[in-house]
Amino acid sequence: MSSGALDTVRARTWVLLALDACDRAGLTPITKFRFHRLIFLSNCLADLFRATPPSRQVLKYKRGPFYPDVQWQIDRLITMGLASVANINLEPDRHGPWMEADYGTTPAGIILTSNVRATSLGLATARYIDEVVFAFAQIHEKKLNEIALRELNYAAPGIADGALITFENAQSNQATIKTDEFERVAPEVLAHRTREKIQLYLRYLEAEAI
Repeated sequence: MSSGALDTVRARTWVLLALDACDRAGLTPITKFRFHRLIFLSNCLADLFRATPPSRQVLKYKRGPFYPDVQWQIDRLITMGLASVANINLEPDRHGPWMEADYGTTPAGIILTSNVRATSLGLATARYIDEVVFAFAQIHEKKLNEIALRELNYAAPGIADGALITFENAQSNQATIKTDEFERVAPEVLAHRTREKIQLYLRYLEAEAI
């Protein structure tokens, strides 16, 4: 398999595992708007788990984090019968036309994710995504859409709408820098505790959200 094909499979698997985790966490059907923000948060914290996210770049879109590549993967999963879509609606807002939709899993998708989890790579990725999704599900409903906008990489000064936010260098990832700060404050609690770091970071963003 070529590197490009492998990247496609990895990205598609990440998206499908995220939808499956959303289903089990009680977040589905999940809107297109919210799902892209959740994928962004999973991208920000991937270095904590040494996971490879679906894309190292995200567009600082006028409506919030948006991944064209991830949207393509969602659409592909739908045509393959592995993901579901409902309530497709053109919802103009102050930024102009916007197509909204609700996503979920299908029985075939659930079976496939079960098979993916049976592989070593799939299980490692699934464990990380589960941690992020279930931590996200604990955020107050009124702040779920807001916390991605407060995320430190996204809200960093000087990053304008339309800019690309990249995660090529873990040393400049503001999320991991902040979780390292948390660990220095409480090393006996957070050392080698990825789950707790993820939860604490999302709670930090929740506190910062309006």
